[in-house]
Amino acid sequence: MNIEHPSKKEYEKIMQFLEESYDHSRGFFYVNYPQVMSKDTMDCDNIFLIREKNKIASLVSIFPQKVYLHGRQVNIGGIGSVSTHHDCRNRGYMKILMDFCIDEMKKRNYAFSILGGDRQRYNFWGYEICGTNAVITFSQRSFEKSGTTQTIPTFRYDGSKEILQKIKDVHEQMPCYVERSMKWIEKLFNERIHTQLYYTANKNGFAYVVAIGERIERKIVEIGGDKILWCPLIYSLLKRWNNNAVDVLFPGNIPEFSVLLKNAAWFRIEPFSMIKILSFTDTMKFLFGKDFHYGCMLKMSETKEIIGDTGNKKIIEFDEKSWSRILFGPSFIETPDCLRKITPAQFYWWYLDHI
Repeated sequence: MNIEHPSKKEYEKIMQFLEESYDHSRGFFYVNYPQVMSKDTMDCDNIFLIREKNKIASLVSIFPQKVYLHGRQVNIGGIGSVSTHHDCRNRGYMKILMDFCIDEMKKRNYAFSILGGDRQRYNFWGYEICGTNAVITFSQRSFEKSGTTQTIPTFRYDGSKEILQKIKDVHEQMPCYVERSMKWIEKLFNERIHTQLYYTANKNGFAYVVAIGERIERKIVEIGGDKILWCPLIYSLLKRWNNNAVDVLFPGNIPEFSVLLKNAAWFRIEPFSMIKILSFTDTMKFLFGKDFHYGCMLKMSETKEIIGDTGNKKIIEFDEKSWSRILFGPSFIETPDCLRKITPAQFYWWYLDHI
């Protein structure tokens, strides 16, 4: 089976193929993902496809991402655009391409792979639903009853590169983030549909939020900057929008969560993705540091990798899907005692980095 890359000249054909395969509206992929799916950002070297009679039959893309957690850095592979034309299904094309892309990511020494999708479909390749995402509901009443009653000036992004650079800088002060180029950021905030960027700046510092959706369907998917401004900024936006309530997505297991919790009307913790561990050793070093002492030996069944304190003969072994649930959360039922104080790890895949 011949697996190949498309050419840049096939951009329109690829968009039409994806729209047809997903039954999405015309232009859906560009207006929702201009930072990776416009003519000038589509990465043909990371698109893998199979053709039938010179027409695209099936396609899978790898989206490389460089992730930072407390200063540690690792490369991971996002999987997206998994699609097969309606007329070419049930021929094993998706399996061939997924197998190929997983092997490719291993060759590139990616620590793990991440995607969003159907659990029963991607469990087959070792992906598991996981992550610790807090969905925090704020209302005007919850702010006022918890002591936040003053609004602050709010400004919308107006195309200023200076503001985008400021947002990039403060986002990189969060415990975990995906590296974003300025081109990526400009494409996102200048061209992505249903995306609004607000910020405030005063003697207490600078803060921003990113909202997606329109009117009462808005939700805030990113916040950053000086923490003292976070809640006043959200409250001021509720007043500005004349909305009673809004949901905010935020990492559910980092200390900064407590800054938002005081004013919350409600919150819940839920997964945010599916993860497949490609290298157990590299994943553990990224999450906890290369010199961390676990107090036991840890083993992943599929790869036979063992990491931990060699002086301790006790080996705790799980398969790759169990390790994803243990390491990334939100469930803790399977977590061994030696890891309960450090899991779930503080890795977080911010909404705007989803592909």
